Amino acid sequence: MAGGRKPWIIAISAAGALGICGAVALLPGDFQSRLSLATRLTARWSACWFLLAFTARPLFQMLGQSWAPVLRQRRYIGLSFAFAHSVHGVALTWLILSGGASRGPLVWIGGGIAYALMWAMAATSNDAAMRALGRNWRRLHLTGMWWLWIVFTNSYFGRIFRPEAHILGAVMTALFVSAALIRIPVVRRALTVRRKPGAA
Repeated sequence: MAGGRKPWIIAISAAGALGICGAVALLPGDFQSRLSLATRLTARWSACWFLLAFTARPLFQMLGQSWAPVLRQRRYIGLSFAFAHSVHGVALTWLILSGGASRGPLVWIGGGIAYALMWAMAATSNDAAMRALGRNWRRLHLTGMWWLWIVFTNSYFGRIFRPEAHILGAVMTALFVSAALIRIPVVRRALTVRRKPGAA
């Protein structure tokens, strides 16, 4: 990933999300069970992209130049997350409308705000928007990142108490909490790899 920005990273995310849906569609079973599986798998796929975008800068601050190629692609990693999570949103909405799942009003509100912020962040992930919005650009993206973090963490934390998903819930919750912790300067400094002067 060395070199300049690489917008084709978005194609990897798109291929993964759409590939998941295509592969699940070919599996045996009824329509709703396959759609439910596609919904779960696309959520996990988009969660990976979110974590990569969310931790790009703190990991660069901790690891130095070895993480610079990832930081350089953060904009496209974020857009990759937005595409993958949009595919998940379509699958989830389809599942709910088909009667295969239901969600309470708080989930609709919290999730709706998360998607609105995500799409606003995606629409403003360009230099022109940064110049036009000024300080509000950082406010929007900071608010959006943390709101999405809350939604993801709450979702996976709830799975800890479900026997069929408690391992996934514990692992993902640990990853999201760890990602949040390394964004705290004092924690990040304590964990930063110390490099000797003059070391490459």
